[in-house]
Amino acid sequence: MIKFIKNYCENIDDRGSLIGLIHFGTWEEINIITSKKGALRGNHFHKYTSEIFIILEGEIEVSVNKIGKKDIEKYLVKKGDVFLIEPMVNHVFEVKKDSKWINVLNKKINSTSPDIHRT
Repeated sequence: MIKFIKNYCENIDDRGSLIGLIHFGTWEEINIITSKKGALRGNHFHKYTSEIFIILEGEIEVSVNKIGKKDIEKYLVKKGDVFLIEPMVNHVFEVKKDSKWINVLNKKINSTSPDIHRT
């Protein structure tokens, strides 16, 4: 239910580094999130929206389950992890350490009719 994304390139020299994270898809919204240890986020799903998450700092336990199924998968993500959550997957984030992360959506969230649904 989570697809972890590997770096597609890495170039390191005496100037520093360039690490390629994502080179597919069309993305319309990018957000940066900070979360305190113990915070819960998410607990929703999207019918049409795919999301990529890039963990910059901290640790987060991600619980996911496909809508209509009872099986829950859990993952501990940390700095450097990049992963994709597709539509119709409920996702809950339990912040284990203070965290900073980037959230990228393939469709903008419409404030009057958001593609955010609760089970």
